[in-house]
Amino acid sequence: VSAEGLVRKGEAFLKIKKDEHPISVQLFGSDPEVLAEAAGMAEAMGADAIDLNMGCPAKQIVMTGAGADLMRFPEKVKGILIKVRKKVKTPVTIKIRSGWDEKHINALEISKIAEDCGIDAISIHPRTREQGFRGRADWNLIREVKKTVHIPIIGNGDATTPSFIKKM
Repeated sequence: VSAEGLVRKGEAFLKIKKDEHPISVQLFGSDPEVLAEAAGMAEAMGADAIDLNMGCPAKQIVMTGAGADLMRFPEKVKGILIKVRKKVKTPVTIKIRSGWDEKHINALEISKIAEDCGIDAISIHPRTREQGFRGRADWNLIREVKKTVHIPIIGNGDATTPSFIKKM
């Protein structure tokens, strides 16, 4: 859900039914104040958790400074996470990638920031924004992050069969 859209349109933009629980609302955006406001609104509308999308590689999302573009700006990520965490009581999770490109792998740095800001879990797609969905997911990066932070880590990427899922 676009944080900007939710703040502008409210319930016309997001509706959570009573029988849709537990439910997590994934927000995307780049403005810390707007993301915090949208997170508060989603929580008030009944969201059981808030997930912040910092990993979407889609051009139309990245061009707005949202999704994987945020991986390029760790201090901005920190500001967003602090504001959102202060705004809501429900669990807050983030979705990230390994980094922007091969030269800028910073999932570990972003994960440490997230843990320090009180984020409850991290989902990692271990490909760069530049890779999109091409090439192999680097499961070693998931392992490295898991060894470094103490919050739950959810692996993503190339988990296409039960045997791959078990291997991951």
